[in-house]
Amino acid sequence: MIQQNATNADINRMSLLFRNAHAIAKAGRPFSDFPWLCTLDEKKGLSVGDSYRNEKKCSEFIESIAEEQRMQLRSVIQKAHYFSIMVDGTTDSSVTEAEIMYIRYAIDGMPYVRFLAYVNISRANASTITESIVKTLEQHLHLTKQVIFERLVGFGSDGAAVMTGCKSGVATVLKKEQPCLFTIHCMAHRLELSFKTFLDNFSFTKSLMECLEAIYKFYHNSSLNRSNLKVSCAAANITFLVPGRVGGTRWLPHTMAALQTLWKLYPALIEHFEQMSITTDASVSSDSKAKAKGFFKTLTTRKTVILASLLTDAIDVLHVLSLSLQHTYCSPGCIIDMLNVALLKLEQFKQRPGLYLQAALSETMSFMGVPISGTYNDDQLCTAIHHVVDGLVEQLQKRLLDGSSGNLTASMTFLVLKNWPEEHTQEFGNEAIHVLLRHFNPILHDSIMNSTRIPEEWSTLKEYVYKLKNGSKELTWVGVNEVAKDVCPNVLHFVDLLLSLPASSADCERGFSLTKFIKSDWRSKLLDKKVTNLMTVKLNSPEIDGFDPHQSIQLWLGIRKRRLSSSELPESDAESDSDDDTEALGDNPCSSSTAF
Repeated sequence: MIQQNATNADINRMSLLFRNAHAIAKAGRPFSDFPWLCTLDEKKGLSVGDSYRNEKKCSEFIESIAEEQRMQLRSVIQKAHYFSIMVDGTTDSSVTEAEIMYIRYAIDGMPYVRFLAYVNISRANASTITESIVKTLEQHLHLTKQVIFERLVGFGSDGAAVMTGCKSGVATVLKKEQPCLFTIHCMAHRLELSFKTFLDNFSFTKSLMECLEAIYKFYHNSSLNRSNLKVSCAAANITFLVPGRVGGTRWLPHTMAALQTLWKLYPALIEHFEQMSITTDASVSSDSKAKAKGFFKTLTTRKTVILASLLTDAIDVLHVLSLSLQHTYCSPGCIIDMLNVALLKLEQFKQRPGLYLQAALSETMSFMGVPISGTYNDDQLCTAIHHVVDGLVEQLQKRLLDGSSGNLTASMTFLVLKNWPEEHTQEFGNEAIHVLLRHFNPILHDSIMNSTRIPEEWSTLKEYVYKLKNGSKELTWVGVNEVAKDVCPNVLHFVDLLLSLPASSADCERGFSLTKFIKSDWRSKLLDKKVTNLMTVKLNSPEIDGFDPHQSIQLWLGIRKRRLSSSELPESDAESDSDDDTEALGDNPCSSSTAF
């Protein structure tokens, strides 16, 4: 209940104000939008009152909404028992070191990932980052340091030395406090590194990617070149697209999108390069003409067309793997299954070319209607396919399977229910459960689960799973919990612990993309507390149409003594109250405040 003396009109006014503040955070708008949103509501005939219609109050309302979300998270974490932390660092628009933190947990077979905090730090070293992690968990989850390390089971990050260093990295420092901690170098990052190493090992693939990167810059840095490409696209009846970037820090899905754009634009690109290389137009520089001539020569050779098509097929497999590893709910148990599928698809290219290579091989003297020169015989093609496939397979196995957590990861494959054996066997999963129990047993509290009962319950759980598999094509751990939680509570608690372990830190990368939008150059003075509040509302709170402001209003009212209405106060008392800690929703003038 909101205060007993509050009228329906008071509650409605506050609800409108809180909804506006929530919408501003959800849409990533500045606090300065709040006053005119309230004015707009007023012009629509809605009563929002004259008080609190300023930027400072908007920030307060958003803080209350964010705090309500943190309160809900604390309650959920108590139920989840175990959790993991994912951390990544960057330098923000204020040229300050910052860490972004997410928390992962699982309840009744369903894993969840929630944004936790955005924290500016003085130095990006292991001790400072570790201290900020512990301090953030203490402040946001109201847990003591002892409880934190009793329940912290996983840590995910990128491969920066400060995070994963074997002597003094954050993971190593955390393991000193919690020896059972499962630490993982983001699998999506590992995949990117394996592909980069592959490119560096083979000169023809490296030079091809450098050529495509140069084409991107050719159009990215020149509006004239882009305009002329539009003309070529119109002449070839091709939808205009801007050539994408294939290098730099982009993920494999971005590289795949850039290659797809290349093939869609191929006839128009060739026509544009040819025209530029022979033009006498003085507006075209000699440097641009030389580049266009080089691009034309490279892209109209049969070797380039075939190798680029082969590489596109390979990247098509890898970009699907990358997206799967970046998925919020991907767990370590899924990694080996996803990797095996990708490796199988790559090996199949030795027997049957991919779709892009098939299209390139279907023509000999031309490609997409464009005449091409040179030859590329079957022996050369076979050698190239084996180089690409074997090189990628070697790097994927080396990067994604090796590591200190490799044995534990291999033991978690039973978490992928669809890959269970067709026939029920007594031995299935027994060794994996034994390995995992031996690692995590020191933190399995008797108050949460009886670890000695897990092996016995595992046999019972398998019977339930096989009964469910016979009647359901899409079996999940949520469904298993619904029917077997009362019979196998301990082993299912253990499954929740394993599902709470991260496979990547891609959520942190997505969080930084959002941070750049929130803490832009124009808002570089935003304090990390306000950035955390804005991101909490943006990422953790309900959508605009599902947001109920009443709990947040109640929380805001409880921060300081506030009166929702001053209509019954004498005029002199109402005036005096406007300057002290007691705030009224009556007729106080709307003050202006600058957003940080």
